[in-house]
Amino acid sequence: MNLLVFGATGGTGRVLVEQALGQGHVVTAFARDPAKVRSAHQNLTVVQGNMLDYNSVEAAMKGQEAVLSALGIRLPIGTIVLLTFACQILARAMSLSGPVGWSVRIGAPVLVLLILCRRNTALSDGTKNIVQAMEKHGVQRLICESSLGVGDSKGRLGFFYNLIWLPLLLRNVFADKEVQERIIKASRLAWVIVRPTALTNGPRKSIYRAGTDIGHWFFPTKISRADVADFMLKQLTDDTYLRKTPGVSY
Repeated sequence: MNLLVFGATGGTGRVLVEQALGQGHVVTAFARDPAKVRSAHQNLTVVQGNMLDYNSVEAAMKGQEAVLSALGIRLPIGTIVLLTFACQILARAMSLSGPVGWSVRIGAPVLVLLILCRRNTALSDGTKNIVQAMEKHGVQRLICESSLGVGDSKGRLGFFYNLIWLPLLLRNVFADKEVQERIIKASRLAWVIVRPTALTNGPRKSIYRAGTDIGHWFFPTKISRADVADFMLKQLTDDTYLRKTPGVSY
């Protein structure tokens, strides 16, 4: 099958490309920076493009039979950690205390956190271009990676994610995922939206749970990106979850 993979340089996208090639598919990896596509194979074509540029998305869509989307937003965690560390050193070096000291130690990092994690619509805008190009070229099957905690799976990522991680860092990312899912559901495509729980870089086990009862409000669950890719590829020919939003976890 001719497959077009978006997000091919991300964690899930890379293993999607590798597993798809291993299963004999002809893969087109869509990437803003082709040099970041690590796989090399006679059945692999790498095309340079930007998901926010409809023309490049449409050009890559020609001749495809299905689309796999592992698009995601990378949070600037490293930048935030370094800034927080630098602010502590600065406050101590200048012997800052009282309100001024707290403003430097805590206020500055929080302000930058709010700026760096502000609302970004790249995910939903890119998905809109993908759906439009698919409908134009008659490509029907779309398998899209979203996340547990979106839509009717809210509150199922475990205590830490639900009360700390998501409100502080992921709120705007998840808001965009909500819009992304609505765009897909409103389309005429044969779609499956896959909602994995917390992702790891562990090996593929090919043993996991899928369905609507995945996750828990308090206890965290996880699944490797390799097993998410395994599940996504199975949806190319399995109609069990057609036009549904299955969660996946161990």
